[in-house]
Amino acid sequence: MGVHRFIGTSARDAMRQVRESLGDEALILSNRQVEGGVEIVAMLDADQESLTGQPAEPAPPEPVAPTPDPMPASSSAAVTAPQETQAFSARLMDEFAAMRDLLDARLSTPTAPEEKATPATRLRQRMIGVGFSQTLVRELIALLPAEFADTADEDIDEALNGWISRQLAARLETLETDSDLLAEGGVMALIGPTGVGKTTTTAKLASRYVMAHGNRDAALITTDSYRIGAQEQLRIYARLLGVEVHALEGDGDLGALLARLMTPRRALLQMQRATPKRTILIDTLGMSQRDPRLATEVARLGEAGVPIATLLVLDAASHGDTLEQVVAAYQQAADRAGTPIRGCIITKLDESARPATVLDILARHRLQVLFVANGQRVPEDLAAVDVAALVHEALSVDSASPFGYDAATLAEMAGQTRQSKAHALSRDVVSHGRALHAMFDTLARRAPGTPLLEQLWAHGLSNAPGESFAAHMAARSPLTVAPNEEHALWWSKEKGSRQQDWSMPLVSLDDHGLPLPQTWLRHRLPTSEAERMRWARETHQSAWHLMAALPQIDEMHRLAADRQLWMSAATASRRVRYQGERQRLADLAGLAAEINQRQCRWRARPVNMVLSCLPALYETRGSGDPVEVLVWFARLHDVDDNRVLAQRYWLSNAVTGRDVASRLARAVALEGLEGLTRQAMRRLEESGVARSDRETRLQLASGLAALATRLELCSEDWAMDVRAQLFNLSGGTRRRTGTVLLEALMQAFTARDALMDAREARS
Repeated sequence: MGVHRFIGTSARDAMRQVRESLGDEALILSNRQVEGGVEIVAMLDADQESLTGQPAEPAPPEPVAPTPDPMPASSSAAVTAPQETQAFSARLMDEFAAMRDLLDARLSTPTAPEEKATPATRLRQRMIGVGFSQTLVRELIALLPAEFADTADEDIDEALNGWISRQLAARLETLETDSDLLAEGGVMALIGPTGVGKTTTTAKLASRYVMAHGNRDAALITTDSYRIGAQEQLRIYARLLGVEVHALEGDGDLGALLARLMTPRRALLQMQRATPKRTILIDTLGMSQRDPRLATEVARLGEAGVPIATLLVLDAASHGDTLEQVVAAYQQAADRAGTPIRGCIITKLDESARPATVLDILARHRLQVLFVANGQRVPEDLAAVDVAALVHEALSVDSASPFGYDAATLAEMAGQTRQSKAHALSRDVVSHGRALHAMFDTLARRAPGTPLLEQLWAHGLSNAPGESFAAHMAARSPLTVAPNEEHALWWSKEKGSRQQDWSMPLVSLDDHGLPLPQTWLRHRLPTSEAERMRWARETHQSAWHLMAALPQIDEMHRLAADRQLWMSAATASRRVRYQGERQRLADLAGLAAEINQRQCRWRARPVNMVLSCLPALYETRGSGDPVEVLVWFARLHDVDDNRVLAQRYWLSNAVTGRDVASRLARAVALEGLEGLTRQAMRRLEESGVARSDRETRLQLASGLAALATRLELCSEDWAMDVRAQLFNLSGGTRRRTGTVLLEALMQAFTARDALMDAREARS
């Protein structure tokens, strides 16, 4: 039985020992103050079944002398003495039984309102209080980043609000900023239930078009022959705008009318100087989502013989269940008619007490929001979508409502039902599909090169014979980076580990030194160093370089002339000329002036890096003039007890305006990238991905390793959100390490493939 006892000078020190020995999945059995510090008793989560089973009747223990308790502070390993083990096990069994009774009691008792609310409870209260559905709330709770558990009470609400806003914004699809739906032209039909404002919205859209493009090539059509005054209302708007309007009876031929408007006869063109109608708006008959004639009415659009974009109009003041039925009914009818819904227009936002309801519907159904209407005025009360403003308005309403739930009720609901992780993962496959969609969209924006990784994965799954896909990708265009940002290359060792018969590809880095999932197969590049560096400048357009081996003297001079920064790892025995003498770097470390201290990650753990520097000259035999370099010395310290864990040395050129310190902090973290690529290669080989294309497998493995490392190192909000989504999908440990994130990424790719296959099979 793997029961361990740890003693530290503080609770933090003891917990550090637990994490180092057992990992983040350790089950804490007890903790208490003892002489010399804090004692924690822990075991692996997987070993707890041995305590709850039915063990054989143990032989009675031999009498033993009393053992001093507590254990001396110097002992931090498992108890090993036989007598102590028996006494300790007996005490442990009693403590575990008491803990099990306590857990059973808590699982069967609703959470008391006065208990400290967890981040999940706070999120539930916040979102359901303003009108979001339990379906979406449950989905977001599963994605809550683990970092929120350590957030201070005074900061948690603000942090949660920011996270909720980002999650909602990521799930709301809008038009591109430079896109104009009306300018695209064509035929657009507004569909939706009665009373949602289709006629008024049609007039607003027509006004918007006329003001931007004139009225000569626009026309309006109404198919509403049931509602009294509907046709006359649209005629009034058309007369004011100076556009044609046509009323179509219930049995009228929509296709013939559209054909006449879009392709008038040549003679008519010459006599009346008429032009084909470029934009035609159709105000359709409003029908209840439960009306059996709905499918027939929408089918008229599909039978017109002309491509028609259907725009679903949703009333923001409607109840959530009503909107759910409306979307389901109209989506089904539009799909059957062959005119899938192009997007949605939200109306009556000014009348809605809970705007969150309609945003919830749009987010869960992935419906694009085209416009927002918040009043009756034509055309003023129709605006482009401001996602941030919509989300802010939804979260800003007063949560007090006789139709909602107070905090105590929500906490009670959260405490009464507890389900297994496996059941939670399998309960709503659609919600995981939405989460995956949002996650890959985020990665495409924040980690340039992710779409290339998706192509490599898809090709690897196909295992298609023929020329290497990686060879085809070798000629691709360089990365597209944001304005005023530069990217670089990480050059690993040429030959790599003895355990592998491949060379680590080059890895692209962003301006901050974080790896990007776009890598370059080394054997596909020019053979000479000079030609490779020329390729880096001209094709990759790299502005600086992080190297595992020093470049040649000639290349150092060339890089200095181009004002390109290079940084290279060096050994302690490397010699440079300092104050006229050739000296080893290890002997110069004590002479360097400290210039920077910062926290970074090394071997999947946070460390403090103390950085110092001194100028020197680097030369080799027969190389001619020496090169002026900066020698960098780094000591990596444990964040808890400040002991020195490792020493690192680098050489770089002196380029003004370059932040070397932060990039060297990244260099420490990138030391594990090659090992992570080896793990990815093994996993891909085991799973059969790119079985027949080893080059593709290597490039895919290095890209996955780079992306996992980027997610581990990045501290921005988007990375925290993606990590939470990956951890939720994998259902395993939430340790922020490259290995865990690599495994979770591969599961994410696999899960997305499975969801796509299921969707295709269903269709």
